[in-house]
Amino acid sequence: MFKKLINKVMFKYNKINIKEQKKEEVKQKEESLNIPKDQISLSLSKDEIAILLQSIKNSNFSGSVLDLLYNLVYKLQTSYNKLK
Repeated sequence: MFKKLINKVMFKYNKINIKEQKKEEVKQKEESLNIPKDQISLSLSKDEIAILLQSIKNSNFSGSVLDLLYNLVYKLQTSYNKLK
């Protein structure tokens, strides 16, 4: 009975330890990519980028969003051209 209790406790400890290790690995990966806390890394295919650019092209924007949109389109076009 004592052996079963020890096994359960060790199993839970190992399970918690594995979760902590995975969190640490993710944190290290984010730090190695130098991704700021308020940003994410996103992988898009050439077709997905094309759809986004076409949607932006067919839309109307005005005001304060134009500067942000310009920077976004620049990033998308740069990524699209790298995939050619």
